[in-house]
Amino acid sequence: MPSLETELPERNLPALRRSDERDPTLDAMCRTAAALFGVRYAFVSHLDTECQLFLGRVGLDVQTTSRSIAFCALTVLGAPHEPLVVLDTHRDRRFAQNPLVTGAPYLRFYAGVPIVHADGSNTATFCIADDAPRKAFSEADRHCLLDLAKFIEATLYGRAAQIEAERAREQADAAYAALRESEHRYRLLAENANDVIVLGDLDMRRLYISPAVRTVLGYEPEELVGTTPAMFGHPEEAHAFADLRAKLLMENDGRFVACVRHRHKAGHYVWIEASVRLARDPHTGHPVGYVAALRDVTARRAAEEQVRHMALHDALTGLPNRTLLRDRLDQAIARAAHADNPFAVLICDLDRFKAINDSFGHPAGDVLLQAVAARMKVVLRPCDTIARLGGDEFAIILTYLDDPCAAACLADNLIATVSKPIDLDGHGVEVGVSIGFTIASAQDASADDLFNRADIALYEAKAAGRNTYREFCPDAGARITIRGHLGLDMKEAIRRGEFRLVYQPVVEAATGAVMSFEALMRWRHPERGEISPGEFIPVAEETGLIVPLGTWALQEACREAMNWPTHIRIGVNVSPIQLRQDGLETAVLAALAASGLPSDRLKLEVTESVLIQDADEVLERLHRLRALGVRIALDDFGTGYSSLSYLRRFPFDKIKIDRAFIKDIADADAAAIVRAVVGIGERLGMGIVAEGVETVEQLELVRSEGCGEVQGFLFSRPLPAREALLYAKKECVRAA
Repeated sequence: MPSLETELPERNLPALRRSDERDPTLDAMCRTAAALFGVRYAFVSHLDTECQLFLGRVGLDVQTTSRSIAFCALTVLGAPHEPLVVLDTHRDRRFAQNPLVTGAPYLRFYAGVPIVHADGSNTATFCIADDAPRKAFSEADRHCLLDLAKFIEATLYGRAAQIEAERAREQADAAYAALRESEHRYRLLAENANDVIVLGDLDMRRLYISPAVRTVLGYEPEELVGTTPAMFGHPEEAHAFADLRAKLLMENDGRFVACVRHRHKAGHYVWIEASVRLARDPHTGHPVGYVAALRDVTARRAAEEQVRHMALHDALTGLPNRTLLRDRLDQAIARAAHADNPFAVLICDLDRFKAINDSFGHPAGDVLLQAVAARMKVVLRPCDTIARLGGDEFAIILTYLDDPCAAACLADNLIATVSKPIDLDGHGVEVGVSIGFTIASAQDASADDLFNRADIALYEAKAAGRNTYREFCPDAGARITIRGHLGLDMKEAIRRGEFRLVYQPVVEAATGAVMSFEALMRWRHPERGEISPGEFIPVAEETGLIVPLGTWALQEACREAMNWPTHIRIGVNVSPIQLRQDGLETAVLAALAASGLPSDRLKLEVTESVLIQDADEVLERLHRLRALGVRIALDDFGTGYSSLSYLRRFPFDKIKIDRAFIKDIADADAAAIVRAVVGIGERLGMGIVAEGVETVEQLELVRSEGCGEVQGFLFSRPLPAREALLYAKKECVRAA
């Protein structure tokens, strides 16, 4: 006798659904069950989306009932093979008003078992019922009911197998009939397919070309008959075409896929994905030629190239991002070590940018950043590299310095060029730029040290009044002192409870319904007033204060989220420092336990930067957190560290596309990039959130590109806790 855990193969499920004939064996089992349990009714049923079909029954005079009133519709929602027992329907609110209780057949007692299929679905049940209630249904009764369900499950299996066998015979008959028309159908397929079908010999000469070649490559089929692919290949890929024949004969299964450029009749080149397979004589098995399907993938290649460009460049300015800058810096260090060729690293930070951004708005601020980036590129040489690090910060690598003073001269030129007025919607605005730089030599082997030195020099330039430059001096300590004072103030601020959280809603793009809030940290200094997170968070990370601050933020955010409607999640940003320490998982568990918040309502938001260093350790920690039920979101996607490989290595629940990609979404190229990210997320089962949505037009465009959720000032600024609660309740009432 097979185990109750035995599941029906998935192929049997549609067969069971298709058959509506009563089975004498099932009827007999129902009679046995009715006698065994002393009930009036016993039945085997199958539920589809609309009705309940009785495959075997005793005591019932109906063939089907509506699913909406079927007891079994509730039975199949339970765990596999877990009986649903209702001793008295009059005492069970789920069934007391059911038409099957208040009217014929006046059911008072019910016990049913779901039958599990291989795909995990419960669509069949075995049930007993009576018009009299019961005082008890013992454990022995349950086992007996389960044993009978096991027999019935085996019967259904045999019935489905018989149906499958009949279907197999029908398919064999159909296949024989189809075989006689195979040649006709193949030609019909080849001549109407969108792909170009090619038949060729072992010398790669084309013997047949399908008519689709007119659309894909512009040629008439007759023009390519007798030619070889190598005659139309791109010069850069001559070796690939030359190796086609050898590759075809060397492959174990005689097939391969190649992506090459083929000359169009109009003269340009088209990217073609060629799926090639060796053709063999059906009698001898010897190779006689090849069959190929050619597909135009030019548009796909362009989209892939855009995604690759996105991974290495800043979306707003088009400049290299941190990843590409780091690669260029490593190359400069290697060259200097071999040729003693000095170079310089500059870090540039715009002055007065925040004031202009706040006054004119983020769109105007983006235009300003683009204009500044273009001006800085003009000053540099082709061999130099300029990158946007994020916000209003840029970095430059000056290579091949013949004169160490050249870096100072270029800094002067940058300051003069950037400081010229810029027109923003008819308003002339001026920004300055503060620059810190360091000269690197053959002895410098650490990119991080060079960045740190340039960063220290930048703080000296800012302390000197801004819109100037400073070269790194080993004894410089101004920046360290300033940041040290800020760190001390932060310790006192934590003790006095000066930090607070504000909450910005993330809403469903289609309806505007609140899906979650993102918790954002704020600090009002007793003397300096509001201090930007961009200023105090780096200090907190340097001093290690980010750990107690992060723990407090988790506890406070979870506690506040308990006041919201239960479907709304809370997103908490996690610093790379926290992720690299062992205490994060403990802090998360403690926050959840103290607040009572279910783990699936907590969403930890991490940036791509955490995946660069100690990636394996960080990914393991993220996997453990996710195993607790906590959601994980990849925040600010595309702002500098984008690597598609991490999306494969960790199943993020959400990808938050940075606002820089949303700003230009009205542009076809920008929209294509967003569409590509959305497509990647969909294929990997990750939800997409568009950040920085500030206009109705942007909202409509991100909707059309498939972004499921949005966040931005169009819906709400970050709100204090009380206002966030009111906002959530108001949106819930509106949605209802």
